[in-house]
Amino acid sequence: MELEPAFAQIFLQGMMKNSPGMVFAADAGGRLAAFSGSGEAVLGYGRGELSGKKATDIAEDPGGFSRLLEDCRSQGKVVGREIVLRHKDGGSIPAELTLFELRGPGGEAFGIGGVFLEKENQEALQEKLIRIDRMAEIGRTAADAAHEINNPLAIISQISGWVGTVVADAEGLIQEDREELETAVKRISEQIERCKRLTRQLLSFARETAPSRALCDFREILERAVGFLGPELKHKRIDVAFDFGGLDDVTVYSDPGLLEQVFVNLVANAIYAVKEKQTGGRITLKTLKSGSDLLVEVADTGPGIPEEVRDKIFDIFFTTKPSGKGTGLGIPICLNILKKLGGDMAVDSEVGVGTTFTVRLPMA
Repeated sequence: MELEPAFAQIFLQGMMKNSPGMVFAADAGGRLAAFSGSGEAVLGYGRGELSGKKATDIAEDPGGFSRLLEDCRSQGKVVGREIVLRHKDGGSIPAELTLFELRGPGGEAFGIGGVFLEKENQEALQEKLIRIDRMAEIGRTAADAAHEINNPLAIISQISGWVGTVVADAEGLIQEDREELETAVKRISEQIERCKRLTRQLLSFARETAPSRALCDFREILERAVGFLGPELKHKRIDVAFDFGGLDDVTVYSDPGLLEQVFVNLVANAIYAVKEKQTGGRITLKTLKSGSDLLVEVADTGPGIPEEVRDKIFDIFFTTKPSGKGTGLGIPICLNILKKLGGDMAVDSEVGVGTTFTVRLPMA
């Protein structure tokens, strides 16, 4: 079935405007008659700026590209090759090229059509593969380490509990000694729980466990996350503000426990950042609706994240905190959780102004 001319024109216009590849058409003289918008953006040109230019002008080897065009014309068939394109600023863009002859209703040739598909830089691809393999190995090592740590933790926990019982039942202890011993046991228990949380996070990162989903009130999740960190906020000059933007009643179909873990971590990082600036500060939790998604911004007025390390904060074990203050697990695990829940996370930061983490979640 042949397309109606008007429909065909609309279809082609849509292809030229929205195709992720670089789609183009050249007339019989080799001048560009049309070039897709995304293709112009890849090559650094404005919309319509390539129209009328010679097709060979966008190739790093104009002579080689000209021969390809001639091969397509003379052979009358599809031609596919690798080619290097020239960016407007002079840079090189490796691409896969497919050329085909354009013919009119009567079979007469009137030009050449083609598609460029940008190739990923081979070095970058190799680096990505090495990184994926390294992350997989880290995941396996983390899982093994978590199991090994859990065994002695269980023993320490039992001994701590026994010591607590002995202290409570001991006779002849002066009140001051009893309180010191009880405080020591309490601190041991707190650190045991901290270690358990870390091992659970490591195992969660290493395993592909399915989240347990349910309908939940998102406002309650945020308020519980901040409430959990109340002791850290109690004696600090930090204001925490909620901005629900008219979304007071937001229901999400997700795992409330995992979501709470994400926002406890993000708010805890924000508290640390604001404290680091040492000038008091503010943390704002803001909710917005974007189509069928819920956007949650966790913004702080801390010192900000330097641009040179901004891309690394999602790497496991990378931390900007001093030794003993951070594990480098929090942000990567938050991202891992959000991916499992069908969401995502991005960061925007300006040194001296602050940092904003934006969480995207599907709404119920």
